[in-house]
Amino acid sequence: MDTGESVYNLIPEPFQAPPKQPLYRSRFPGVPATAKKPAASMGIPHTVVDTQKFLKKGTSQQASVGNPEAVGVQKRSTVKAKPMVPTRTEKPVMGLVSQKNYITANAVDNILAVPKKPVSTRVNYLAKQDYGQVPAYLGRVKQQIQEEYRMIEDMQNSNQPQEEDDIELVTDDERNKLLEGLKANWEAVNKEYQTLSFTLDTPAKKKRKEEYEAQLEQIENDIRKLSKKFVFVHHSSW
Repeated sequence: MDTGESVYNLIPEPFQAPPKQPLYRSRFPGVPATAKKPAASMGIPHTVVDTQKFLKKGTSQQASVGNPEAVGVQKRSTVKAKPMVPTRTEKPVMGLVSQKNYITANAVDNILAVPKKPVSTRVNYLAKQDYGQVPAYLGRVKQQIQEEYRMIEDMQNSNQPQEEDDIELVTDDERNKLLEGLKANWEAVNKEYQTLSFTLDTPAKKKRKEEYEAQLEQIENDIRKLSKKFVFVHHSSW
């Protein structure tokens, strides 16, 4: 059976170069034209230079804008800020002796000197323009407090009866009967409140719970008021 194996297969095959691709050529032949700006490197020439007119001998002494000294304009004298450095040949003045007694002179100057007043950096609040005056904001606060007191007094006067005959003291029997009725109502509402489910998954359950809580709070306030020893009732409230 021929399997295709042969000793000749061990001989390496000669190298064959791949075919060369054709050279790429652009669809737009030629070099692209670049717009060159005039005077892009040195700038726009402002004057026309004549090559025949150049600086000649003796022209520097003639009067012109470039030579103001020829016209008579004097240069400004420049004063040096520091003196010149002495040369090696210059010698300093030697042997100068002063007869002044600096110790005595300093003592006399200090004795005759007028002492300087110390400059205080502390703020003098007594020198302020509004010192000793009541601040404006306190007047506004005082006026607001008076208005609140007046409003509270008007509310109290409106709630109080005009005549003492309209006020009646509740007897102990009536007060006890009212307390018993309120407690019975509280027990009934609390019993209904306890039967509610723990999960408030619907708006109706939430509303019912809030209503029961408001009723219980109102009944507790009424019981607290009637628990006092003296309870007065106005006839207009019956």
